[in-house]
Amino acid sequence: MKNNLKYYLHRSVGFMNYDERLTKDLIMDGFKKIDENQESLNYLKSSYHTEYLKIMFSDNENYGVSKFTRELNLSFSITSKNIDVEAKNIEIFCFHDDYNIEQIAIFSIEYNIENPDLHKISDISYALKFNETEINFKNKTLKLEDFINKEILISTSFTGEDSLVEQFAGKKFKTYLVLDFDQQLTNSKDLLFELGTASKIGTLTSNNLNTPSNSYKEKIFKNLISCFNNYSCLALLDSFTVIGSNNFNIKDPNSQKTWRDTYYSIYIFNLYVKCTLQVISNNFSENPMTKRREFQNFYNKYYFKKISFNFLPNEIFEGISKSIEVEEDINFINKRLETVAVQVNEKQQKQQELLLFAISVIALIEIPLHVDGIRKMIGINETYVYNISFYTSLIIILSILLIFISRKNRY
Repeated sequence: MKNNLKYYLHRSVGFMNYDERLTKDLIMDGFKKIDENQESLNYLKSSYHTEYLKIMFSDNENYGVSKFTRELNLSFSITSKNIDVEAKNIEIFCFHDDYNIEQIAIFSIEYNIENPDLHKISDISYALKFNETEINFKNKTLKLEDFINKEILISTSFTGEDSLVEQFAGKKFKTYLVLDFDQQLTNSKDLLFELGTASKIGTLTSNNLNTPSNSYKEKIFKNLISCFNNYSCLALLDSFTVIGSNNFNIKDPNSQKTWRDTYYSIYIFNLYVKCTLQVISNNFSENPMTKRREFQNFYNKYYFKKISFNFLPNEIFEGISKSIEVEEDINFINKRLETVAVQVNEKQQKQQELLLFAISVIALIEIPLHVDGIRKMIGINETYVYNISFYTSLIIILSILLIFISRKNRY
């Protein structure tokens, strides 16, 4: 019997810098601030750790994430695929960190197509992954990034700043994809691979040059998250894909909120952590002491081993974090910080040695003056303890030695 796709959720995720003007601009452009209702907050407080909630579901705009949304209902077609797509809505997550030089926001756009099937979803997932994909909007050919900047973000832009965040994002979007079928699939693992890696449907069963090797498949499937029989998740660096049956139902408010909001926030949180770590690492050598302070503040605020009292959110959180190599990035930065600490200690030690030497030189220079004073006190007026040429020579020799040691300590 053929498996039918019942429901699906497709979001593309991008990154941008922002400043304090963004909130006002978003409100003027028709965005609305997202506030959690009390019922949702009560549930979250009973299930998730306080530190995580303070960031992702907080009313404190100076600490937690501010969320904005806007309905779009903008239709366009992908030129290369000849598929009509609707941009349904956009959400923007503004992270607030006073210690960061650049403030980072993450935006996600939800897309929809009529009469969806696996091949169409695969095609648009691949096409909508790239900034420079050509689309046709109101009989005009545009790049996808220009369409997003002009028609969706309106008063702000996620490109053209040449920032560290833009370097991390590159020219691609992340993909968040949830598919639900009328019954359990026998080939769901293969389908997860193909959709998660933006490969064509049937890639794994084909036998040609584009077929992935067994070692690569094994590497990808290490990121599989599977706790129940009715659905599985695949977390990768550029995507998070869920395939199941009786798992995601757009007519069920609880199911909707779980995958559109609660679990989606876990994905957004991890993407922000990854982005920040890459920004710190990428520009670390320019000002290591400043980056050291940024990393320490970031680590104390965002580094969690678990976020929930329940096992499933922790499994999803850990799976996403592992797939995007958060732990490896943290360990790498920590090693660089250790090297910086050693260099700073060595430099301070050399400076202390130089200071002690300078004090010793000053003391040596003053010794003849003290001796001369003692001579006069005891009434020895005829004897010269030193002469001017000796004193001048001593100053010159000690000065040369001081300059030599100072230059040596620089290298």
